[in-house]
Amino acid sequence: MKHIIIEGGDSLGKNSLIEKLCEYYEYNNLIIRHFDKPPKGLSPKETLDFQFQVFHKEFQFVDQSREYLDDEYGYHENIMIWNRAHLGEYVYSQMFRGISRRDVGKRLKELEELFNLEDTYLVSLTASPKFFLDQEDGDSFSQNLNEKSKELQLFKEVHALSLIPNKKLIKVNKGNYYKEKKEILNEVIELIK
Repeated sequence: MKHIIIEGGDSLGKNSLIEKLCEYYEYNNLIIRHFDKPPKGLSPKETLDFQFQVFHKEFQFVDQSREYLDDEYGYHENIMIWNRAHLGEYVYSQMFRGISRRDVGKRLKELEELFNLEDTYLVSLTASPKFFLDQEDGDSFSQNLNEKSKELQLFKEVHALSLIPNKKLIKVNKGNYYKEKKEILNEVIELIK
């Protein structure tokens, strides 16, 4: 089983990339998972605990699925794609929940050390801060150029910190425009082949 994580800020093209990946794989043997915002009303620490419990269960599910498919059938073509995952918590915990880099970084490392990451592929989408801000629809956590710049910087930082060996940071814009979807898809396919 291939496990593909698509990370990055809002409106950078995660959904479009996943759609293109589905087309590339002809919609065969795909599982799509989407992580959304945590429940409201939790304290910052409760939110962090909740998020990492969810991520732990998801990683367990991936590992168990790999074992089942490999042991029972020797079948490796199933593909699970996550739209967002544990890396975003590193960004948003620091920016909006007051959690220290050290605390959330430690949790992230502990999580990744528990699981087999060899068949996991991390794609982190990034852009210039101004382009990122220009895509803002009003529903994102960050709303101004300073916050957008920090969000992008933290995504790059956590991408580098991740223990996932197969990873690629992809800039989605050329100036004021998105790169061609096919160009971005080709960068991802090159990574996961």
